[in-house]
Order: sequence, then C-alpha cells, then structure tokens
Amino acid sequence: MTSRTDQASPPTEGPSEVERPRLLVIDDDTVHRMVICKIGTNTGYDVFGVASYEDAARRIREQQYDCITLDLSLGKHAGVEVLRDLRESRCEAPIIIISGSSEAVSTETVRIGKSFDLNIRNPIPKPVNLAALRQSLIDVRAQIDLRRRSRLPSQQPA
Repeated sequence: MTSRTDQASPPTEGPSEVERPRLLVIDDDTVHRMVICKIGTNTGYDVFGVASYEDAARRIREQQYDCITLDLSLGKHAGVEVLRDLRESRCEAPIIIISGSSEAVSTETVRIGKSFDLNIRNPIPKPVNLAALRQSLIDVRAQIDLRRRSRLPSQQPA
C-alpha cells in the first residue's frame, strides 16, 4: 500500500470548487499519521503529513496551513518545539493536539501554546477517538469556510 505521507491529497476537480483548506498532520507514528490524513481528506482538507520535527519545522517555514494536528512526542523532539516554531511563524491556524502523553503533559502543552497566543483546540488523546477527531476537523472547516465567505466581495446587482 502506498503512503500519502509527505504528499498533498488529490486536488479537487472543477473550476467552481473553492480551494480546500490545508491541513498539516505532524505525527511520527506512520499508522496514526495515515489515519489522521485519511480523516482530513474525508472532511474536505488538502492534507500534508510529516513524520519528524525537522520536516514539520521546514513545512511551517515554507507554507501557511489552515489547521494543524500535532503529536507531542516526535522522536528526540517534543511538540512544544513545534509550538515555538508556530509562534515564530505567527501561525493563526487552529492546532489540534493528538497525543498519547499523559493528561498532565497535554494540559501543560495547551497552557504553553495559549501563552504563545496560538489557537490551541481541545486535545484528543491516543488512542484516537476517530469520531471526536472527525468532528473537530469538521468544526474547524466550518469556521474556515465562514471566514473565507466573509472575505468575498458582496455580489450586488449593477
């Protein structure tokens, strides 16, 4: 089976399609990353998956994302390091922490992320409740779509 990690999901078809929001999935566990990417694609995102802190840091420097999921344990690195990079890039995207870390670690990471003025959503523990993740991504997508519609020029008859 071919992995879609480190690749975008297929583009939407048709000129009338509104650009799909971009989701960055940061998780060093291949199975978790693939599942999260699949749910992201199914909920209407163009998905980019990365497996390491280094790849996440590079992607964050190079591109803006509309939503980010973040595992707190990335090999030798911690998710807090990614939060620092997001702060430096002035990220405004909602960040969903998905982690097998203890509740105390997740709570402290959320506190740190909020102190960085990042848009931290409620964390989702591992093993991932797929329905909760799907709903969280749907909720974020609805906010993105609303924000995009509010930026469109109003169409008034001439």
